[in-house]
Amino acid sequence: MKEIKAIICTMLAMFMLLLTGCSDEQASHSTTSSTDTKQAVQVEGSSDQENDHSPSKANREDVVGEAATVERVVDGDTLKVKMLNGKRDRVRLLLVDTPETKHPKLGVQPFGPEASAYTKKRLEGQEITLEFDVQERDQYGRLLAYVWIDNELYNEELLAKGLARVAVFPPNTKYVDEFKKIQEQARKSEKGIWSIENYAQEKGYNTDAVKNQSSSNQKDIQSAKSCEGKIKGNQNSKIYHVPTGAHYNQTMNNVIWFCTEKDAQEAGYKKAKNYQRNSVTAEFLFFEFSKYLYRSG
Repeated sequence: MKEIKAIICTMLAMFMLLLTGCSDEQASHSTTSSTDTKQAVQVEGSSDQENDHSPSKANREDVVGEAATVERVVDGDTLKVKMLNGKRDRVRLLLVDTPETKHPKLGVQPFGPEASAYTKKRLEGQEITLEFDVQERDQYGRLLAYVWIDNELYNEELLAKGLARVAVFPPNTKYVDEFKKIQEQARKSEKGIWSIENYAQEKGYNTDAVKNQSSSNQKDIQSAKSCEGKIKGNQNSKIYHVPTGAHYNQTMNNVIWFCTEKDAQEAGYKKAKNYQRNSVTAEFLFFEFSKYLYRSG
């Protein structure tokens, strides 16, 4: 009997050892699989990040340039800086051109003060990195550079906000393709300089376009005043109402006046469907009341 018990105990011990070995193998396999999965995710994520990477969105730490501190902003695209070695220099931002604020002939151009004020608020007193292109200085001895701040390329920021246009002066063209894409987005959104038709052009700023737009706006204002009380348009709904319309006298926001229905239609407005006043209903009731009196008499 003792021998049978010993055999059973031995068999149980061997069975437990087998179970322990399988469990350890499964745990090891599970850990390895988990590690492999994590590595695969990291590689995949790295690949996605690289695909989304564009030259102008590189980290500031990756930029080869010189550190400096902005001591003073001259205008939207020109700075006075102090280098790490203590040397002071004048910097002109590459591939961008903001409207003038201190030009001896052009004077103050539209959106020039806004660009200057924004650059002052954003850069003055800040540490920046100056990234250079092929040509280091212009004919006036100014350093030509792309300005990086807080891992952002400030030249791009001016373009995105509609405070500058792309200005190409070879051989410094490193980011020209990216800059033009950003400029096109600002132009489509009519931001800043792009809100004035024909103002920002390839070779500079056309101040005559500003004068023409101001003159046109003045004419529109005068025309609107002369048409007041005639055809009433709602700028929100793009619907116009005639004086006999049911809703003509209702209070509306963003009212625009037209002299004729044709003017309203050419401006893209549609006539209100219930264009007749409630006087039609009154006429109908009067007619019915007359018939009633006639029958009663």
